[in-house]
Amino acid sequence: MKNVMILLTCHERRSHTKDCLDSLLTDCSAECHIVAVDAGSKDGTVEMLEAYPVENGGSLKLICRDASLFWNGGMRVAMNYAAANCRDTDYIMLINDDVHFYAGALDEMIERLERYDADAVVGATRSHSGEQSYGGVRMLSKHLARYELIPPSKEPAGCDTFNCNALLLTKECFLSTGNLDGAYVHSMGDYDYGMRLKRAGRKVINTADYTGECDDNDIKGSWRDTTLSRSERLKKKEGPKGLPRSDWYHYVRKNYGPAAALWHSITPYVRILLKK
Repeated sequence: MKNVMILLTCHERRSHTKDCLDSLLTDCSAECHIVAVDAGSKDGTVEMLEAYPVENGGSLKLICRDASLFWNGGMRVAMNYAAANCRDTDYIMLINDDVHFYAGALDEMIERLERYDADAVVGATRSHSGEQSYGGVRMLSKHLARYELIPPSKEPAGCDTFNCNALLLTKECFLSTGNLDGAYVHSMGDYDYGMRLKRAGRKVINTADYTGECDDNDIKGSWRDTTLSRSERLKKKEGPKGLPRSDWYHYVRKNYGPAAALWHSITPYVRILLKK
């Protein structure tokens, strides 16, 4: 039986978190040890996780922190714990708690990773309307941060980077890559992590089919919502869940260089100014 350590962070969406874990463990033959970092939930998420039953000899480690942690920060806590406690683990899995996994998805990811001797496999998800929402990503340019999602395919396709909604890594790959970059608050840490794997020559492949459902972030009400005023869009852009200038500049400069970072730093403000 394979031993998998599953890492997630959560904040006040109890029903989503429970459904995510329930669905992931459905028809799963692996011994799963869950590491959940809760960021100050007050909706019963902590109590649900404290009582959560894990079968096949598995376990659940709950780490409680305050609401100042967003996705990147919470996952860093989980990954630090995993790095220090994964001696008997075969694989590390990073997930988002809003994914509803299809039955047997984890077993299928393990089988695909082993069949193709990969370092990591990225699970593709689709929205409830059937369109792909997250997964492996292909770079469209070597000089600018432009990407496209890679759809599931019977023959494996290499991923340049990825979303961490469903990512399975070998323990060796996980330990040698290290933690997410602490410069990010919420987003971009997963893309940055994927770029590090690519530079290290790691073999990262997609899944043969969709591993679950997860709706993409809605543009409505975000900084990209053109119905909002310029001041509202600017405020949302600089918020933790928007495109904060320091995080975005750091990501592009680190992975594409200073010229690209300058270009990409300016263009969001131009879009807001032109109401695009």
